[in-house]
Amino acid sequence: METTTSEPAIREGEPGRGLAEKFRPILLRLDLLVRRQSTQYALSRAQTSILHTLACHGRLRMSDLARLENVRVPTTSNSVSVIEAMGYVEREPDASDRRGVCVRLTDLGRARIEQVLADRDRDFAERMSYLSPEHRDLLSSAVPALTALLDAFDGDVDALPDSPQPVPLHSDAPRSV
Repeated sequence: METTTSEPAIREGEPGRGLAEKFRPILLRLDLLVRRQSTQYALSRAQTSILHTLACHGRLRMSDLARLENVRVPTTSNSVSVIEAMGYVEREPDASDRRGVCVRLTDLGRARIEQVLADRDRDFAERMSYLSPEHRDLLSSAVPALTALLDAFDGDVDALPDSPQPVPLHSDAPRSV
């Protein structure tokens, strides 16, 4: 019996491979540290992400919100129920499909996500203040490339029907959560 293995998209020695091997562990470690730091906030990362997504995209069908969050609809619905009870979001019937449900941010939810992001930005900026000015400049110059990399992962996000283009809460950090 013959087994086939799929070829990796980038083979040993190809451009991007070495950079990926350097960046991936660093990004994973940074993500872990930011997750640990985020436990001091009342909102979970999932709840914060949903609020941020709604702040950027506006009113969304539950299925579109789930797709943007890269989770299943029941998972999104459960998270929405919790933040709905907090008064941060409201569910509304979808005018174009009576079976559908849309979710929108309330004024309280918008104020909350803006405060959470500002707090997290302040905490992250404090960590970055330990870097030399040269290292901060290097990180600043890498932002466009990292944003393009993030866009490559989010490939189909902009394909939502009748969805406005994302409006970042902070122009320098369109997807920070």
